[in-house]
Amino acid sequence: MSSRLQGRGARWLLLFTIGLSLGLLVLLPQAGRLALSEPIAHAQDDDAYNIELEKGLDLLRRRKFEDALKSFKRANEMRGKKSPECFFLMGQAYYSLEAYKNAIESCDKALELAGNDNALRVRAYNLKGLSVQSQAELKDQKKLSEAESVFREGLALNVQLPILYYNLGIALLQQNRDPEGIAELEKYLKLAPRGDSVEQARKMIENPRRAREAYAPDFSIVTADGEHITLEDLRGKVVVLDFWGTWCPPCVASVPSLRNLHKRYTKEPSFVLIGVSSDSEEEPWRDFTARNKMVWPQYWDRDGRVRRAFNVHAFPTYIVIDHEGIVRYRSSGTSWERSAYLEDAIKKQVKIVAKGEG
Repeated sequence: MSSRLQGRGARWLLLFTIGLSLGLLVLLPQAGRLALSEPIAHAQDDDAYNIELEKGLDLLRRRKFEDALKSFKRANEMRGKKSPECFFLMGQAYYSLEAYKNAIESCDKALELAGNDNALRVRAYNLKGLSVQSQAELKDQKKLSEAESVFREGLALNVQLPILYYNLGIALLQQNRDPEGIAELEKYLKLAPRGDSVEQARKMIENPRRAREAYAPDFSIVTADGEHITLEDLRGKVVVLDFWGTWCPPCVASVPSLRNLHKRYTKEPSFVLIGVSSDSEEEPWRDFTARNKMVWPQYWDRDGRVRRAFNVHAFPTYIVIDHEGIVRYRSSGTSWERSAYLEDAIKKQVKIVAKGEG
């Protein structure tokens, strides 16, 4: 095996580990099953190309998506803008930035240039399908049908990529085609019994509505007071998650309003307010919450696990979860005072619980 082929294989393996760390296994599972094709011979710019590509992969792993995109574009320039690998990686960076239109265009270029490299083509189809599916926002049936078609194109390549069955299953469930969707999810479970999405697949088989509603991701925290709380523990309650940081001026400005909110609902058993801090150090967070009498449950998200689960990139972010665990409201990047509909969303959900509706 040539050193170039070994280098390429190493990049795919690194890309797989990035998929794990970013929670993007839906894009890059089963790296060990990749059928690597011989790379095209290039001139002496190989070293520069590989260095730039590795730099981009490292940035992608560290969630610096804009910078990763720049590296992949520079590497692509070194290949005369004809590198299917770079276009695929650009698509992943765009997807991570929620620039789905750009992600689709990048996948199309990767597919156009990939030739017989079905290992790359199947992943490009998967990423394109996910991007189209994301554009649908759970409700655009035309887009969901398009995503279904893209996933099926990927499956037609007969490259073992079990997550395609999972993604196809979700697309079918979102079109209210439950028996078909469940059948695809069961294929995924059979092919990948230890896959990263097994638990989610089982939950959707049990309750297909999970594919059509914005259910909150499962999470667990241990608060500053030492209380262990899980999403399941909060079932039946209206939950407001406040993603904030002591370094964030709008977050700090919102503290009095949050204090008033907690005070208004302190006797309401169905309401829970939880602060999720993104501070890099524990001591400033503890000092600030104590000094400002933030007596509702506080959690220091030291490794960003909860923040990533809810895909939070701007601060503050407020998320309202209803009594069934469905996200009913979300606002980002603005203070409480400017979130005109936030309190309305809270009042509505508390009222629903009080009336025993839903």
